[in-house]
Amino acid sequence: MDTRSKLEDKELAQIERFIRETPIEVDLVNRTMNKYESKRNTQQLKSFKTRRKIRQRIMTMTVSAAMIFSLVFITGLISPTMAATMKEVPILSSIFKLAGDLGLQTADEKGLSTKLHTSVTHEGFTLGISEVVYDGTRVSIAIERPHIENENEKETLQERISDIKLFINDVPINSFAPENSNSIGIMMHPGKDNDSAIIEFADLRNQGGRPFPEQFDLTMSTTITGIQDPLKIDIPVKNKIEDYVTLQPNVSRDYDNIRFTVKKIELTPITTNITTQKVLTDNSKFSLSPLAMAIGVDIFDDQGNKLKLISGNGWNDPNGSDQIMDYRLHPFESIPKTITLKPYVQLYEDYQMGIHQLDENGESKIQYIPELEVTLPINSQNN
Repeated sequence: MDTRSKLEDKELAQIERFIRETPIEVDLVNRTMNKYESKRNTQQLKSFKTRRKIRQRIMTMTVSAAMIFSLVFITGLISPTMAATMKEVPILSSIFKLAGDLGLQTADEKGLSTKLHTSVTHEGFTLGISEVVYDGTRVSIAIERPHIENENEKETLQERISDIKLFINDVPINSFAPENSNSIGIMMHPGKDNDSAIIEFADLRNQGGRPFPEQFDLTMSTTITGIQDPLKIDIPVKNKIEDYVTLQPNVSRDYDNIRFTVKKIELTPITTNITTQKVLTDNSKFSLSPLAMAIGVDIFDDQGNKLKLISGNGWNDPNGSDQIMDYRLHPFESIPKTITLKPYVQLYEDYQMGIHQLDENGESKIQYIPELEVTLPINSQNN
């Protein structure tokens, strides 16, 4: 039963409004959530030429703000809705936490990412780097521009960025790619809003390239629409992952003239990386095989849950008969007893034009190839 008087409700509303409007809310929310270490900030109150009683009350409210927040969930004085709203104040929210990538959310929550406050400004445009994570399989960088109230910005940050160039320890990133191969792809994913985005890339070590160092200095140069000269910014990158699982099963299945092999499985708290190889056993050119080129893979745990695909990269010699592919997916919530790979072929209305068959939900239709399906036990010993 709610026994608070109307007067108490009115006073509480005033306190809540005071807390929302004072800068101390940043530290208070973090302290309440027990997510980050406390930082004591002292605020100086200006002298007011008013009665001492009023001045003391204002000072008491400021000092007591932390106590009120720490009792939110015990006393029920502030509703859960308000508490949730306070946690989701945009200025407090990590791009990784809200971007919809389970691995990046985990990195943010478990302290596996590196928080940064790096930015560069040119011709009035500021590009900032707030967070970076590297787990040995992929590098993800949270970028953002300051949000200006009432500014009519028609283009998103993602739309304004182009021509990204990356250097690892002052060496072009493509020097890590295999000889005579594709370049290392640079992807950009949506961030938490129009003012943010996530830049992501991975090495091609499973395709014959060199692995990235465990720690390196990354230089990013990018062109911004409406700005003449590229923006350049330096980003420290470090692999903080200690617990991971690596398996090399080399299990194969055959269908028609295609041999499908699961070569490597890498599990980190941030990424599931699956390396596969497709070989045309009749030695025909891989690039000329519509069936082989159209094959994708879905990954399931032992409970039948399908992992969400994040990105991937592959390599094949233009004149060769095989392709090595990396699939990067969301991490498993816990290490499963087994995982199942289900290769499939995408169905097309017109393959030459790239027109897919669509289901009732507007999604591309696929057809699984049971002859190529592989189920593998997972030994969770760390490597």
